[in-house]
Amino acid sequence: MALVGTWKYLSAEKLEEYMQATGVPENLREVARKNQPTMEISQNGDSWTIKTIVGDKIKDSTFTIGQKFQSTSLIGQPLKCVVTMDGDKMVESQKEGGNEVIVTRSVSGDELVSTMSFGSVTATVRFKKA
Repeated sequence: MALVGTWKYLSAEKLEEYMQATGVPENLREVARKNQPTMEISQNGDSWTIKTIVGDKIKDSTFTIGQKFQSTSLIGQPLKCVVTMDGDKMVESQKEGGNEVIVTRSVSGDELVSTMSFGSVTATVRFKKA
């Protein structure tokens, strides 16, 4: 699967607006501005793992496509999540209280494109295979 691999940050669009909209505190937004994230995606049979590293913050989620699972955001919020596949796009729904973030990950050429939508705000982060 094209999504599997280690991905290094390339660029971001509207990330600051997204972080503000989702309530990321200023000190953590500063960490995000100063550190380029790395994403590691692996698959073992039906089990997938996505590990996102931003500075000293690590979000590590292991899941099965289509099955609900618990996770924690980079700012420590408990999340109820489910990941589905839409063709070769991985779509993750993250719910906290009445809020929902949709993260779509897909590969275009040698880039992984991750779009994160919360309400009317959508950020795009691009990664290049390491």
